Amino acid sequence: MQIIPQKHLKEDEQVFPEGKIILLDGRILDCYPVAKVKETKVVDNGLRLDTTGEYLSLKKKSMSLNLFKPKHEHPNYEEVQKSLFLRNAFYLLAHKERILSDSRMFLCPIHIQNGLAYSGTSGFNKPTLGIYIEWWLNCARAMRTDNKGRRSLVYCLSGSPLSGANSCTAVNENGNIEPVRLSRFIDYWPLFIDINCRYSKAKYNYQAYQLKHVLDILRQEDNGDFDYARNIETEFLVHEITTLNESVAYFRKDRDYWFAKYQETLLKYNDKKIHQLYEEYRILESKVNTETEGLREQKKELKAQLKSGDMDNITYQRKLMPINKRISQLKCQLAEFKANRTKEMFPDEDISFKMIEEYIHKS
Repeated sequence: MQIIPQKHLKEDEQVFPEGKIILLDGRILDCYPVAKVKETKVVDNGLRLDTTGEYLSLKKKSMSLNLFKPKHEHPNYEEVQKSLFLRNAFYLLAHKERILSDSRMFLCPIHIQNGLAYSGTSGFNKPTLGIYIEWWLNCARAMRTDNKGRRSLVYCLSGSPLSGANSCTAVNENGNIEPVRLSRFIDYWPLFIDINCRYSKAKYNYQAYQLKHVLDILRQEDNGDFDYARNIETEFLVHEITTLNESVAYFRKDRDYWFAKYQETLLKYNDKKIHQLYEEYRILESKVNTETEGLREQKKELKAQLKSGDMDNITYQRKLMPINKRISQLKCQLAEFKANRTKEMFPDEDISFKMIEEYIHKS
């Protein structure tokens, strides 16, 4: 298994090398082509307008459509497979490293259909086990822990991409399902579609295990020596830390925005005083610059006398010292004016003279 940096996948992330798929974390998995008896039509996963109206209602409905049923299977095949997935969702998540290392496990079909109002099932067709694993790991709050410490995984998305109203479903550690309303629905469905569409061609071109086969392999490899509970706890803790960090970043950005708006309003309210302060500064700055320029000319004259031999080095240093000292005093005078006068005007606010300058130049 080869790992390549994620930054190299940005531009052509859905164009994979022949016989391989590249996962979101940069892993490159070898794939095994299917023996095609006849050409299989690839379902277009692009977003399009849905005319059925099936997903316009947010009432609870069965989300299993007949998209995966083999011709000779039992009529309830999809429901059996869906139930198998839900009963083992946490077990499968605990084995994420194994699943994300084998393309046949990654591409294992999962018989659950998601959909959105207006676009129907567009972008959601034929999800796989690996797609669910990647979505759970990368979607903030797709792995949920309530205030009583009960864990669940969101597995079914249904709602409006415009209003954000939704009626989704999650499965808990006991395999029981429960309806959930997701805040900021926009944080969930686009990422699922992106991940799902990423592997659209791979689903048709490469071999995939059935879910029962995946579970049989994992249980055989466990050999009764797999710390399932600890793995799940670790996954949820890592996910919670990531989610909280994203929340902190969001609230920090929101805070900075409103604080900037507050400061802008405060400056506008003190517009007259600010312009008066800045005018005083400009007058002082002009005087300082004029005196500083005169002092620099004196330094040049001293340097010329030293080079011509009209002045020895000791005399040169003695006369240069007070000039340099005065230039430093003038610089400090300007800096102190900025700091002190700004503090006098805004004693309890985090307003800098630089902000005042920017405000003056904008107005």
